[in-house]
Amino acid sequence: MKNRKTGSRASRKFPAAVVAMAAAAGIAGLLTACGKSPEEMKYVSDLKAKDYVILGNYDTVEVELEPAQVSDEYLDAYITFLMMGSQTYEPVTGRAIEEGDKVNFDFQGKIDGEAFDGGSASDYELVIGSGGFIDGFEDGMIGMEIGETRDLNLKFPDPYKHNPDLSGVPVVFTVTVNGISEPKSVELTDEYVAGLDMEEYTTVEEYRDFVRDRLMEQAQISYEGRKVDAVLAAMCEKSVFEELPSGMVERLYTTLMDNAKAYAEMSGMEPGEYVAAAYGGEAADYEETLRGEALRMAQENVMASAVADKEKITVTDAELEESTGGRSVDVEAYREFLLTQKVGEFLAGRAVVSEPGAQ
Repeated sequence: MKNRKTGSRASRKFPAAVVAMAAAAGIAGLLTACGKSPEEMKYVSDLKAKDYVILGNYDTVEVELEPAQVSDEYLDAYITFLMMGSQTYEPVTGRAIEEGDKVNFDFQGKIDGEAFDGGSASDYELVIGSGGFIDGFEDGMIGMEIGETRDLNLKFPDPYKHNPDLSGVPVVFTVTVNGISEPKSVELTDEYVAGLDMEEYTTVEEYRDFVRDRLMEQAQISYEGRKVDAVLAAMCEKSVFEELPSGMVERLYTTLMDNAKAYAEMSGMEPGEYVAAAYGGEAADYEETLRGEALRMAQENVMASAVADKEKITVTDAELEESTGGRSVDVEAYREFLLTQKVGEFLAGRAVVSEPGAQ
């Protein structure tokens, strides 16, 4: 029997006789499980979970978790963020554009001296520093004054997803400033809160309590999710795995790789950079990182399936339909995901949770 743990997980010791018996059962399972080869077994529904895992005791799983909480610092920062939606601007004269100003301007873009579609506008308003234009455009406007005209010699990014035909193309934007407005500070006062015209609060104290309660609700939801994740990980620590079917691990790896590439592109990052930020490790080793993550997920799914078999936990077609909302998905993969979450919630209900460092 092979212990196929990943990361920092420690091996759980079992009596040699138990391990030998389990190995024999595992080999038999590989030869008879639905008549499929390891490459063909892609989902937990393709195998008998008990052939691939010896479950640890799950009557009580001990985990450490930071409690759900909302600090005063986070509350203040969140309220400041909310108040940004009430930001107002006052026109100013006699000074040049600064970062954070809202500017009204006309612009015309030309490529090789010719105007192009979508490259010109009049009375356009932009908060300088918001990133609404290509690199160099907003920085190039800083220091301009009302009535001033300036040519900005720039280049479209490469790639440029908004118009691939313009990727890396040099462009000149002729900009004329019509007006400058500076942000007016908004203070959290009873008057400001009353102006929000909400029944739940009319004073600063009531407003802070209301926002804290909403944030606490979110923090509690996050806590429950972290608890499920922690319990699933702890159960994998307590269990011993046979080498899992290559088809299952490869399917999860492919999904993770496709997702990483998609999210990296949306974030303007390289896949390795995204994976390092999301999962840790070195950007250059992102494929290895994702293979390790795929194996971890496969172990969780197999462990959860084994628990589900013992506890008669299932995902019904009605639950699957409600969760997917009729969207086109890989049904077996989604059922597998829902089953693992359902088992995680079952185990979390039995878990003993303590705070880190608690005696």
